[in-house]
Amino acid sequence: MVPVASNGVVLITTNRGTTGKTNVTVESSLGFQRLIKKTEMMNPEEYGIFYNRLSANMGRPPRFTDEEIQSFAALGEGTNWQDVVFRTAPIQNHSVNFAGGNEKTKFSITGSLFDQEGIIKNSNFKRYALNNSFQHDLNQAFSIDLNLALSKNRSARQFSEQGRFGTSLIGRAFSIPPMLPVYEEDGSYMEPVRRYTFVSEALYSPLNFINEQSNDLEENNVLGNAALSYTITDGLVLRVSGGIESINARTDFYQTKKFQNNPNGIARISTSAFTSLLNENTLSYTKKFAGKHDLSAVAGFTYQNFVTTTLNAEGSSLISDIPETHSLGTAGVFASPGTSYTKSTLLSGLGRINYTFNNRYLFTVSMRADGSSVYSDGNKWGYFPSAAFSWRLSDEAFLQDVTFVNDLKLRTSWGRAGSQAISPYSTLNQLLPGSTVFGSSLYTSMAPGTRLASDLKWETTEQVNVGLEFAILKGRLQFTADYYRKQTRDLLNAVQLMRSTGFTNSLRNVGRVANRGLEFELNAKIFAAGPFTWDLNTNVSFNRSKVLELYGGQDILAGQLQMIMFTDFANTYREGEPLGIIYGYEEDGYDENGFLKYKSDQKVKIGDPNPNFIFGITSSMAYKNLSLSLFLNGSQGNDIVNMSAVAFTVDNTNGTNKLKDVFNNHWTPENPNAKYPIPSTANKYRFSDRYVEDGSYIRLRNIELAYNLPVEKWTKMSSARFYVSGQNLLTLTNYSWVDPDVNSRGGANSLDQGIDYATYPSAKTLTAGVRLGF
Repeated sequence: MVPVASNGVVLITTNRGTTGKTNVTVESSLGFQRLIKKTEMMNPEEYGIFYNRLSANMGRPPRFTDEEIQSFAALGEGTNWQDVVFRTAPIQNHSVNFAGGNEKTKFSITGSLFDQEGIIKNSNFKRYALNNSFQHDLNQAFSIDLNLALSKNRSARQFSEQGRFGTSLIGRAFSIPPMLPVYEEDGSYMEPVRRYTFVSEALYSPLNFINEQSNDLEENNVLGNAALSYTITDGLVLRVSGGIESINARTDFYQTKKFQNNPNGIARISTSAFTSLLNENTLSYTKKFAGKHDLSAVAGFTYQNFVTTTLNAEGSSLISDIPETHSLGTAGVFASPGTSYTKSTLLSGLGRINYTFNNRYLFTVSMRADGSSVYSDGNKWGYFPSAAFSWRLSDEAFLQDVTFVNDLKLRTSWGRAGSQAISPYSTLNQLLPGSTVFGSSLYTSMAPGTRLASDLKWETTEQVNVGLEFAILKGRLQFTADYYRKQTRDLLNAVQLMRSTGFTNSLRNVGRVANRGLEFELNAKIFAAGPFTWDLNTNVSFNRSKVLELYGGQDILAGQLQMIMFTDFANTYREGEPLGIIYGYEEDGYDENGFLKYKSDQKVKIGDPNPNFIFGITSSMAYKNLSLSLFLNGSQGNDIVNMSAVAFTVDNTNGTNKLKDVFNNHWTPENPNAKYPIPSTANKYRFSDRYVEDGSYIRLRNIELAYNLPVEKWTKMSSARFYVSGQNLLTLTNYSWVDPDVNSRGGANSLDQGIDYATYPSAKTLTAGVRLGF
């Protein structure tokens, strides 16, 4: 194991050319996607009855007359606003590859087009890509490698922005009363806020987001590297390489003059340019001697920099919608433009020695020294050693008579790795631009930000691994087991400060966290010979985390949950507890009037976003030229904070539609043990266990049926494969909302874990394709 810094070497992986004739591979697929699951909401009649009950419970006159309720019933299911927002969308993927060469030169060229319409209307993603690799031996001493990847990405994005039901596009797909039509008689959008005074003032038609707002991103990506290798003598090679990564992006955001209650229109342009230059210089040595000894070593140093610049401009009160963002000068009001520049560098020295004796004992020792400009003076360098040992026991004399064991290997490793988990200039006191008033004039100013700078050093993870591999039945059954224990110290995170300091937080090395776990993998060749073959792979992983130490023993709170009924924090990081434990209030049924009760005024642990285990199963079966493969995965024991459903279950303040389950299962004197409280706006809501659900699931992630047509018998083609495949076709879960495989607020490194909050949902996909070889 060789630890590397988090912003380490950029590698390009492309198809490699082969010696012989030029091979041509063409692949094309077409398919469609749709929402993974629809949610059953109240129909018009149920909506009217429910809100009349709500009014009666509040001592108010009914919102709808009996005649109106009857007219609602005549509408049947009314308008399904999920169908207004979501759609069945096409997807296509096409590529062609040319690969070939001779003993001195090999090449591979791949061009591809990926075009995906989003399952939300007027959202899409399109990518054009060209990948090239070239290897050439100049002579016996020199060889060169060239790799170049070019891509252009275009996407029209529809963001939910995790807003409340009125401000969120996805929220509006469930919020709007079902008896309302999509359009008024004059063809204009039906706006709920103009129809009913009791609905949220933010509840407009979702078509405002879909048709009257655009958020288009275009990216041009270049990733290239070149390397020159010089064989100094047999086994001793000097390699010098250079690489560049360049990403130029432009975002065009536009709201037309028809957008909701903003008749002025908004045009906003944002551009960014990211460039990273890389240089690697290594000297490697390999030697085999005395028939049983293999030695390899590498030493070198690398340099990499990272530069990002941004520019943004905005205007409103535009003369016309026609040019959109392409004539910003026609705006009547301009916002202050903004620019930024950041640069950081990483310098590394590395060394590694591998020694193998008799193909039985393997020893590895390595060392990295990484220096990063983002850390404070005196802390810029981090040193990360590692060592590993493996022992092939099956080659030992004492196991030679154990014939059913084909391979048995024990391995262990230890190492440290560093992370640059901060932005450039985080250790410096930064001044931010702004404006201030003196007298009657407005002046441009510079002022300190809200984050107090502090000395920072490398976040370091130390890990120990122990593993076992064995194979039996002539290799048809292979088993792998791994145990790991890792501890991260000098964890980087923001710490809250007293407002009296003039700052809200400071980035600090706040403490230590630990993870330990077990991973098992089983590969079985159930049928290995004959016309029918079947390979089965299963894996399962168990991980347990614990917060060991935090800055001053102070809890770290993740992002806020901001709802109409409450504002609170979900994930809490506390000493002695697993990462991201969910704290809230525990409900205690209902009182005699159907209002919620709580067991205590103190928060308790109500959920854990960390799964007990995750697993995957891959099956590959083939009969002659017909094959069937499938991949299932899942998670067990993790909890999800379901903020998506709050507005559609218990928030009765804004006239939103509700789940059909609420209509059938809310508190009444005849149903005192109902799932939902009495329809009322007088309930005192807190962030409680009501909003935490079991997120366990099993998903058929992918399934493919393919047939290899034996075209080589009667054509000059080398292969022809036809297939149909599906993704996310089946999900088994008790989670009530759209998708249990969700984390609205970032990836594995985010402090917010297990949050479902108006997230762009997953899609079911069906695809048919062909892969031809020439």
